[in-house]
Amino acid sequence: MSPARMRGFTLIEVLVALLIFASLSLGAYQLLTAVLHNDEMAREKVAQLGELQRVFGMMERDFSQMIARPTRVNGEASSAVIQTGQFQMQSDDWSILFVRGGWFNPGAQLPRSQLQKVGYRLREEKLERLSYVYLDPVVGTEPTATVLLDGVKSFRLRFFHNGQWASAWNSTSQLPKAVEVELELTHYGKIRRLFLIASESTTS
Repeated sequence: MSPARMRGFTLIEVLVALLIFASLSLGAYQLLTAVLHNDEMAREKVAQLGELQRVFGMMERDFSQMIARPTRVNGEASSAVIQTGQFQMQSDDWSILFVRGGWFNPGAQLPRSQLQKVGYRLREEKLERLSYVYLDPVVGTEPTATVLLDGVKSFRLRFFHNGQWASAWNSTSQLPKAVEVELELTHYGKIRRLFLIASESTTS
């Protein structure tokens, strides 16, 4: 065999081959890391959107079944069918409290009606849903507060009636045609949702 055929790779050729292989491996690793990161972000966004849709679905069920029924406030009689305002009910922004129907009571076996006193407020950037077992709770009764959404910077309300929007509602016998909810979220900015109200007459 001739000396030319017995010649192997030189050290420089081996180093160059290793360098090329390392560069290709680094590029593939970076690409894989980017794909996994994007996949994780996409999963987080899908989960956040699902949570947001769940919250708005709950709000729609509450607002759409709103009933014009006044309730007591801290034991005192009140004629307001909707209790709403800014910095009330220990809220860091707007809050709302009202009565809704359709609270399922199978066979009327539970010692309560099918009406429920519910509300919403913002505390420490958490949107909370408030609920009471009884429509006219005794003095000192605290509502059950359920955290629905985190990362909420602001919570605002508007009410539509007679072709106009209002930032307050003081009627003692009527409900608005619709309620607009505006949430400012950390990840999505401001989001507005409009909820139509079916009932407008007072229910005793």
